[in-house]
Amino acid sequence: MPSGSNRYELVRGDLIELAPTGDPHGIVVSRIHYALAHYVEQTRHGDIRVGETGYRLESDPDTVRAADVAWVAPGRIPPGIQGYPNLAPDLAVEVKSPSESRSTLGAKAELWLSYGSREVWVADPESVSITVYRAGQYPLTLNESADLDGGDLLPGFTSPVWRLFRMDP
Repeated sequence: MPSGSNRYELVRGDLIELAPTGDPHGIVVSRIHYALAHYVEQTRHGDIRVGETGYRLESDPDTVRAADVAWVAPGRIPPGIQGYPNLAPDLAVEVKSPSESRSTLGAKAELWLSYGSREVWVADPESVSITVYRAGQYPLTLNESADLDGGDLLPGFTSPVWRLFRMDP
């Protein structure tokens, strides 16, 4: 991967340059990270990553992709690993940027699932909603008045959807 301030993903050996994000994307990424990090801190269940941490999904040619926020089940990332883990996060969270379409994000969610993610959350700041993708199931869209439940993946995790977008209802 090139050095410098630009962000990239590697898709089957081809570098894809990513544009920097702005707000409200950054705010929503921060709020979701905070909620999940608090859950991990309280339960000691899994590992949380943010800041475009890459995951090697394929080799020869390589595919390295990064979710906005990622959670990995306990024990899946070897201690002391350097670089990109050879796995997909159990939970990948993608936050819609103004330049992205819903169909693009749906395709990205399906891609994460195809590489082994167990669940994908797509947060849409425009509609203040979270769409939950699970393999073999129809996507479920939760509006701001709903509660997001971690289910079997994140037992005991729950958050009002609106709280993942702003501080006050």
